[in-house]
Amino acid sequence: MNTVEPAYSIDEYHRYTRATQYLNGAGAVAGIALGIFILIDPTRRTDPDWVFWLVWPIAVLHTVEEYIWPGGFLRYFNAIAWRAPSPYGPLTARRAFVTDAVAGLFNPVAILALSVVYRPAIWFFIAVLLLNGFFHITITLMTGRYFPGAVTGGLLYLPGFTAITLFYTNRGLVSPLDLALTFALALAFTAGFFAMVRRWQRLDEQTPSAVKSRAGSEPLR
Repeated sequence: MNTVEPAYSIDEYHRYTRATQYLNGAGAVAGIALGIFILIDPTRRTDPDWVFWLVWPIAVLHTVEEYIWPGGFLRYFNAIAWRAPSPYGPLTARRAFVTDAVAGLFNPVAILALSVVYRPAIWFFIAVLLLNGFFHITITLMTGRYFPGAVTGGLLYLPGFTAITLFYTNRGLVSPLDLALTFALALAFTAGFFAMVRRWQRLDEQTPSAVKSRAGSEPLR
């Protein structure tokens, strides 16, 4: 089947990126407030029932770097990390709005549910975020160009999640087997995400008429 390079909508990019910024910004305010609430109290910041919640403020600060300041994650992901012809797809702003912004709204719900059902399962969530951080750092090192998310990936994700993990493993609340299993599931989940992006790319190439287009382009800054 012949493929045609799709033309992605710049208008759609700006519209959905703005919506993502609003949602991520609201989540960041709530997450940071929770982080401060935990850290200012000596009892809460050493309480196993509270410490795992620090995952949320760390995660939302990462999305701030990706989408708000300095932002530009999607165009860098597509053009540099994915090496796609267009900086606006296949991970379009509309798709990222669902996978990042809307999904991010459920992060605290997921953390709460996992902590109630089986607390070590939270490390699936942590492992997914760690893999994401490594991805940002690796692409930055490979290309020699800053990939939005690399700073929080290196300065917050790696030390922050390591400290949280050690807090629980040193107390025998999370076992090495728990970590191994959740990391394996996180690897599968991450591979599934990249497979989905690849599927979107093939679909867009095979049905370019389904991709909204508008003449003109913007430079990748």
